[in-house]
Amino acid sequence: MLAFAAGIAFASRALAQAPPVSHPLVLHAARLLDIEGGRLLAPGEILVEGEKIVAAGSSVAHPAGAETIDLGDTTLMPGLIDAHVHLFLHPGAEDLQTVTESVPQRVILATLAAKADLLAGFTAERDMGTEGAGPADSAVRDAIDKGLIPGPRLRVSGNAISVLGGHEDALHFNPEQHVLSNATYANTGDELVTVIRQQIKDGADFIKIYETGRDFFKDGQFHSIVQYSEPQLATRPCA
Repeated sequence: MLAFAAGIAFASRALAQAPPVSHPLVLHAARLLDIEGGRLLAPGEILVEGEKIVAAGSSVAHPAGAETIDLGDTTLMPGLIDAHVHLFLHPGAEDLQTVTESVPQRVILATLAAKADLLAGFTAERDMGTEGAGPADSAVRDAIDKGLIPGPRLRVSGNAISVLGGHEDALHFNPEQHVLSNATYANTGDELVTVIRQQIKDGADFIKIYETGRDFFKDGQFHSIVQYSEPQLATRPCA
């Protein structure tokens, strides 16, 4: 696994974030993971021209003027994809982070998490909600796309949508303190349409709705709290 990580980290830095070099680049490693063939090739090489990988295999053409970088005992492999991440949360008491950490602080931590994920080999991720930081994930995504900060290509949802008193609401705090929900409220089908329109305006790539609440077992029975009805979820905006 260390060999995989080393190869991924270098490829991520070299291919996903660094400005393209003017000459061809050949990455040489002890192995290359061939996903389509389901096998490890030894050795492994990748030919990069500009911003594109143009060849990969046990050996590739070495054009005139190409620079060869020997990565030693590492394994080259395609970038990883994580379809469910929360860059705006970090290991620890996640329920308290959204209360004690300001949105600017959480944005800073999200940019550091994006960089760490890239260096771990993840070149594409789907961020499934900022948990109370609104559309801040759109800003992180756009900064990555513009090359301002390092990170994987992102698809973001902004805040998740839930009902008053539902999943991700602040249920166990002093009501007089009016602690905010980590989701955006929408209690009816019409409110869902309004919130979705706002989130698209704010830059969301997709919408996350908590159709159900917390799942649990009680008296040997599985329970799932339904928060929205099918007609509510099927509501369409009026012309």
